[in-house]
Amino acid sequence: MKKALFLLLFALVPVLTFAQNNQKQDVKILKPSIVLGDLVFVSQTLKSVEIKGEEVDAFMAVDKHITDVLKDMSAQKKTGADTVVIDYPADLAQNTLIFMNRAKLSGQYAVVYKRFVDAIMAAAK
Repeated sequence: MKKALFLLLFALVPVLTFAQNNQKQDVKILKPSIVLGDLVFVSQTLKSVEIKGEEVDAFMAVDKHITDVLKDMSAQKKTGADTVVIDYPADLAQNTLIFMNRAKLSGQYAVVYKRFVDAIMAAAK
């Protein structure tokens, strides 16, 4: 009897652990205030960034999110000069910054790059 109870308990521990690990984690949503033209710049710059095969899914998620935001802002008749507040999941924001760090930029885009990074960092605080 004790042996059967011990085996049952031993069998339940991995099941309970697995169930806990499979619960959906709450994703923090950042709300950065971004100049829409800066987001267009980021979208265009990301197209030239080199990625590894293992990063394809993360890259595609970032690209899709930015594209969706730009389509939404276009539908709202926003212009490149408009400052908008967007929902940006923290994991996508982090991946965006990682990919943007790899980009080769000319000096004229330093201000745009810094303004975008600063907006993300300010929203993360």
